[in-house]
Amino acid sequence: MKLSKALLLSMSLFGLSLGSVWSAQASESATGKLDPLKTQQVIEARLGVKVDSVAETPLPGIYEIATSQGMFYVSPDGQYLLQGSLFDLVNRTNLTEQSMAKLRIKQLASFEDDMIVFKAKDEKHVVTVFTDTSCGYCRKLHHELYTYQEKNPQTKKLETLPGYTDLGITVRYLAFPRGGVDSPAYGQMQSVWCSEDKAAAIGEAKNGKAISPVSCKNNVLQQYQLGEAFGVRGTPAMVLEDGSMLPGYRPPAALLDFLERS
Repeated sequence: MKLSKALLLSMSLFGLSLGSVWSAQASESATGKLDPLKTQQVIEARLGVKVDSVAETPLPGIYEIATSQGMFYVSPDGQYLLQGSLFDLVNRTNLTEQSMAKLRIKQLASFEDDMIVFKAKDEKHVVTVFTDTSCGYCRKLHHELYTYQEKNPQTKKLETLPGYTDLGITVRYLAFPRGGVDSPAYGQMQSVWCSEDKAAAIGEAKNGKAISPVSCKNNVLQQYQLGEAFGVRGTPAMVLEDGSMLPGYRPPAALLDFLERS
């Protein structure tokens, strides 16, 4: 995961000003352990990011920290920070992704009231999709929510196919304007989330129709930041029920097959 410019700036600024904080903690580092709360406070002060949790790892003296910028690893005294994935080669397990999956499930729960939900009649699976109204594949995914028509490459004839919800897949949208907060999509998605009928508004936006600007208190920015913390780098990006990430578009039947085999 790429460190944001804001995080890098915070690291440099706070690194110059908080040497005394690290000195105060150094006496505890001889044991190889720190109090999680103290570690959280020091990291938040040092990096200028919110720390959700601090946990030990199988590596002696290395702590896992879940932050608003993603998952990192730190030394007990907070002097060293590692960015990347931690693997258990014996069990062939990505330990970082396991922790991220649990974190995603936990953090998504607080955004459930903000999601635009297209519920399946006979629900078998639920996917949470970080979406962008200007994204071509996001529009294709939305077009295939219900029964849709597509040309058969062999017969060259239109066939009616079942969409995601028809196949039992509930789709929940969160906003991720991939161009950032200065992009036209960001303002458009704020208007969508401020509309009385959000489902209709996002459908119109994804059909290329102009959305009347609407202002209200919304958390599109927080949804975007959540996606960044989850490791979203493009849209659509799906979070599955087990907290794992599935980047990119999958046709309805292919997604169902993947979910059934997972």
